[in-house]
Amino acid sequence: HGNHVNQKCIEQMPPDSVTFIIAAIEADPQKMACHMYGCRVVQRLLEHCGPEQLQGMLNRISINIERLAMDMYGNYVVQHMLEHGRVEDKREIIKVVERNIVEFSKNKCSSNVVEKAVEIATVGEHAALLEAERSSLMFTVIGDPNNPNSPLKQMMDDRFGNFIVQRMIEHARGPERERLHQTLQQSATLLQRSAHGKHILNALKKEQAS
Repeated sequence: HGNHVNQKCIEQMPPDSVTFIIAAIEADPQKMACHMYGCRVVQRLLEHCGPEQLQGMLNRISINIERLAMDMYGNYVVQHMLEHGRVEDKREIIKVVERNIVEFSKNKCSSNVVEKAVEIATVGEHAALLEAERSSLMFTVIGDPNNPNSPLKQMMDDRFGNFIVQRMIEHARGPERERLHQTLQQSATLLQRSAHGKHILNALKKEQAS
């Protein structure tokens, strides 16, 4: 399989020797990112090549984050950009996540991107530089505690969204942590009624005990 050969080249050869693979990907990075095998080649490039070498590819992928995040294969590329991309790529992805938070959180593919965004913005390599974006994302999700239709309340009983709420409990800090805990405790009766809600309450108890 050609894709395995490409992956091995990227893993074993010096980054300067794989420019021919980068050039091929740059011709249509969105198409490659959404392909079962192409997405793996893009992921290996992100792992093994420097951002300056991948600038063209990163720039072209960055303008299609919304579509890629919801794609069966593209979401893995977006997650890899959150781990291995430039700080500006991470900022852009977090902003896209914030703008589409409810839709992304209820989608099987993009909910993984939301979880990764919360994690990377809190404990990732560039976390200190992403504090403003992280805080904005957290407060957007929590919303107004008195709003029955806030993003948080829409996510709590969703089969994918509830995992993001659990990840937020794990990574929330300072004032947002207090607001998140308070909002969830106000909804405890509602959460007790569903399996997803019980998972959230268990995560909350675990966090408060630690």
